[in-house]
Amino acid sequence: MTTNEEGIRIRTFRASDAEAAAALLRIVYPAEVITGSMLLHVRATGSPTARARRWVALRGGDLVGWARAGLVTWTSIRGIGSVELAVHPDLRRRGIGGRLCAVAEAHLLALHPVRLVVDVAKGDGDALEFARRRGYRQTRASRVWTLDPRTVDLSELPVREAAAAAGGFRLAPLRELGDRLPALHRLYAAATLDQPWDVPLDNVPFRRWKRQVVDGPLLDPDGSFVVLHGEEPVSLAWLLVDRERGRAENEMTGTLPAYRHRGLARLAKLATIRWAASAGITSIGSGNDATNTDMLALNEHLDYRPLPGYLELSRPVGARPRRRQARIRSPAGS
Repeated sequence: MTTNEEGIRIRTFRASDAEAAAALLRIVYPAEVITGSMLLHVRATGSPTARARRWVALRGGDLVGWARAGLVTWTSIRGIGSVELAVHPDLRRRGIGGRLCAVAEAHLLALHPVRLVVDVAKGDGDALEFARRRGYRQTRASRVWTLDPRTVDLSELPVREAAAAAGGFRLAPLRELGDRLPALHRLYAAATLDQPWDVPLDNVPFRRWKRQVVDGPLLDPDGSFVVLHGEEPVSLAWLLVDRERGRAENEMTGTLPAYRHRGLARLAKLATIRWAASAGITSIGSGNDATNTDMLALNEHLDYRPLPGYLELSRPVGARPRRRQARIRSPAGS
């Protein structure tokens, strides 16, 4: 543990910090659904190969900063280190972010990565300049949205459901599909691979996916929907839900390549909005890469309201990255 002249202490994250850390992260990332149970679940189910560690910054008894550092494991490219930082808005420009970043980077550099990545909020000139001084350069940008489901005109949903049924498609909540996890994994892996990023997200082993995603405390089996063609899952829109606070977040939306451009993702997403409105949810957050034109158009069509997004920055630190064998298939025989 280290303490500076202002009494700001940096120490390793503890389980008892989870609720306070979640409260801070909800302020810094307003479109995301974050709870203490979720933070602990992510820590408990993370891959050991990520070598992830977490730290907090404390002022007196208040948690005012948070950091996580680990290797990205959902890609076949080895040696990509991810840094996540959050500092309370009222306490920025006091060196807290710099101290947390130094600790996080030191942990990653000891693992001999080839590249470090970090996100910075658009419009946060101080954070961007800080990152640039440390050698980071922008590689991508993401857009962030929020929607009040109670305000959405859902009159098109019954029409879309009827048209889909005529083509052999139907909607089903995730709760009804617990016996089809291998097929859902294939769909989820395809949707993940389609996400634009600096490296392919092509390493999504079934067991880790089930443990981290499906068994997560916030994935709502009633508010998450799947479109099936016959009995095959072909499109999905899943929600993370904090029922206590009436908030939700789009966990994943996507469609198998052979079934795209038929309005199936829109159908599934409309079903999540209908459910959310009936369940008393007042906000659904979403984030998309700025080049993901199909998802951006869908959010705009559904009247999601834009929030300040993020710049994704990268810093090379070592040799060229090596590729591991990609693992996106479900268990054999499934």
